[in-house]
Amino acid sequence: MRARFTALAAVLVIVGAALTACSSGETARRVSPAADWPTYGHDAQHTFHGQTTLTPASVKRLKMAWKFRTGDAVTATPTVVGGVVYAGSWDEHFYTVDLRTGKLKWQKKLNSQHAITPYPGQPHRDTGTDGGLVTSSAWYQPAAGGRPDLVIFGGGYTLYALDAHTGRTFWTHAYTGRPDLPADPDNDATRIFSSPVVVGDKVIFGVDVDGEANHRGYIVAASLATGEPVWKYETDIDTQGHVLNDGCGSVWSSGTVLPSLGLVVFGTADCDLGNQSPTAEAVLALHVNDGTPAWTFRPERVDPKCDEDFGASANAGVAGDDVTFLGVGSKDGTYYSIDPKAGAQRWATNVVFGGFSGGFIATAAYDGRAVYASTAIGDFGRFQGATLNSIRCQPSDPRDTPMQEPSVHAFDAATGAVLWQKNQGASFGATTVAGGMTFVGLALNGNYVQVREAGNGALLDQLQFPSACWSGIATVGDAMVLGLGSSFQGDNDGIVAVTPGGKAPA
Repeated sequence: MRARFTALAAVLVIVGAALTACSSGETARRVSPAADWPTYGHDAQHTFHGQTTLTPASVKRLKMAWKFRTGDAVTATPTVVGGVVYAGSWDEHFYTVDLRTGKLKWQKKLNSQHAITPYPGQPHRDTGTDGGLVTSSAWYQPAAGGRPDLVIFGGGYTLYALDAHTGRTFWTHAYTGRPDLPADPDNDATRIFSSPVVVGDKVIFGVDVDGEANHRGYIVAASLATGEPVWKYETDIDTQGHVLNDGCGSVWSSGTVLPSLGLVVFGTADCDLGNQSPTAEAVLALHVNDGTPAWTFRPERVDPKCDEDFGASANAGVAGDDVTFLGVGSKDGTYYSIDPKAGAQRWATNVVFGGFSGGFIATAAYDGRAVYASTAIGDFGRFQGATLNSIRCQPSDPRDTPMQEPSVHAFDAATGAVLWQKNQGASFGATTVAGGMTFVGLALNGNYVQVREAGNGALLDQLQFPSACWSGIATVGDAMVLGLGSSFQGDNDGIVAVTPGGKAPA
């Protein structure tokens, strides 16, 4: 089950205030041009390792250069290519904004899907939402063979490919929670949380149904030319491989590409807080060409209904034709390093108990030497009746607490040894590493974004915004580009660029 940290809006506001007071032959692009951030995680390996001209000295002068207001939260990490920012919002629109000025270039109204809340015009904001219509970051696909430059992303259960320069629809395709039935936007809350990756002529992503009865999650490869499905890997199955349609099999991670091995790697969620299915709470490696499984990694653990999803996307390291590293964090509070060829565990480092709204919910960053990541708040959010007392998974364990520290972590990528840890940095958003610094928005704690020294975790700057940053942060030139908004704050949201002195981004 996807962490229902957003189901707690009123409670989180109270807690946040308190915390503030305390305070194959196929290949994929591996590296983007220095000035760009062309996809979720910066690249198809989801390293979140960007480039920047910012320095430890200049980040202390960071100010907002511009803010583009949207009608609701922007939790998808912005994509930035050629001086243009691309991001979708919970307000059912996709936007492109000039990087230097923050001015709108074009916007696209997306298909409404009112089973997903909040939606524009909803009388009362749904604080139990896991996200609005767009939570998927866009993949920027350069033009080829007469096809224009495209931005490809999910909006609800619809996969979109739009002309990057005009917003014209190139194609769309619905990937519902019941692909065998007609689409039902008013009753089907299925979403593509997963940010797509393009490998060769395929667009690969996961589908999430989050426990919705009579629906199922799955992984799919769509045609880059048409959006039509090429192959599908069913994740809601029993031990005999039969499809169940019981609300399970959700995939809210994004596919990490291992080019020389011809594989794409996904993490999967649980169902009913457990891991009964052979594909639940697992890391799956599929062959890009046909979607057949290469290996499955499931930690040697028994989940006592603690909600131990792999929701974060895996990080991979690539050097030439060699995959040098593969790792991923879990909501069990452990980061796992996995052999990319065989799927066997290399090392595992546990840092917190994890649980319902804890552990590694967001994707880590990897710079070839170390892994950097923030864990989320803790085992908090399962309520019984009207009480605000959160039901813990294992109350006899002293580590099973609603708020868990330390929350900021750095690991040696070769051994898993903890390099440093810090408190007061819990996050629902991915960590970025660039220029020897880490960048992350805080889940609570007063709407801050923290910048730290990657070498020792020292806090360099802490910027406060009018609403929370639950997106990842794109580093482009001398700018940080990020989204604002959260489940409990549906106004004062948008896309923001921050630079030294607040000058126009270079």
